[in-house]
Amino acid sequence: MVRPLPAMDGFTEIWLAVLALGAATANGAVGYGFSSIVTPIAIFWFPNKILNPALVVVEVFVNIVLLVRERKLIRATWPRAKPVISTLLPGVILGTIGLTYLAVNDVRLVVYAALLPLVSLQLWGFVRPFRNERRGGAAVGSGIGFLYALTTISGPPLALFLRNQGLSKSEFKCTIAQIRVAESTLTLGTYLLFDEFLSANLGGAPSMALLPYLFVPVLIGVPIGTLLLTKVSPEMFRRLVMAVDGIFVSYGLARIFATLGWMSSTTSYAVMLLLFLAVGLLAYVALRRVLRAESALPPSSASTSPIQVEHSRGGSRSASDEATMHSGDSGPPVDAAQDARC
Repeated sequence: MVRPLPAMDGFTEIWLAVLALGAATANGAVGYGFSSIVTPIAIFWFPNKILNPALVVVEVFVNIVLLVRERKLIRATWPRAKPVISTLLPGVILGTIGLTYLAVNDVRLVVYAALLPLVSLQLWGFVRPFRNERRGGAAVGSGIGFLYALTTISGPPLALFLRNQGLSKSEFKCTIAQIRVAESTLTLGTYLLFDEFLSANLGGAPSMALLPYLFVPVLIGVPIGTLLLTKVSPEMFRRLVMAVDGIFVSYGLARIFATLGWMSSTTSYAVMLLLFLAVGLLAYVALRRVLRAESALPPSSASTSPIQVEHSRGGSRSASDEATMHSGDSGPPVDAAQDARC
């Protein structure tokens, strides 16, 4: 049986603030990751009905700040963000219905089961671009809206989609910021409507009581993350964040299996150990690939992502292939020079 919501005893406040500080630092560095780091751990302390509204309020602020920082590229990247944004609302509504009526442990199961494969794919550096970006964005938009409204997590699937589409680092950050501003504001509005007209208990006093322990770390952590990105390898940092996230999610998934009675406590610990080993092995291989790729880059190619080098060894795409891949209504083709900046 999962223990009920604990009273805010000081220690819980401190741990939530520390967790939010680490998540905000990661978010400031890579452009996403706040809720995907906070949620898997914080749902041990708070039900999603209480945690989600507080996180969404904070993320509206964080995402607007990140978008303002990349505002010069809004016009250029809007065609990349528009297909996803235009299909968010149906998913947001379905996700809010799920949050309102599903049992607490069912929501927790969705959080962990959805996160583990997404984190693993990002940790590995999975690359498979959509040939028609507009259709691909429209297809993933509703799913991302559903996942965000139900769990406040959308960074990993969004990053998985956008990082495969040949965007430069700044274009990626601007595009994901536009989508996340839209999804967080739509979700907050939907929560408020459900609370007002369906008595969904979303956004009440318990949720608002968490805001100081989330906002203050964000104000500190996002600038630190921005500064950190200039000092360390962005790709290495991103993979390390995903590895740590994978450990947390593995722990949560094994725990929820036992809580739901699907397996004994002993078996759940065995599953947890196996998941830890799998994530650790994946992280070791992935980080070695990044180090090897970065060592192969000449000094003048600092802006080139190691992912480009990693996958070029298995056969790089030609400029004409890239043009075909990005054809359709998604905007002008991405040429080889732009692809090299990703």
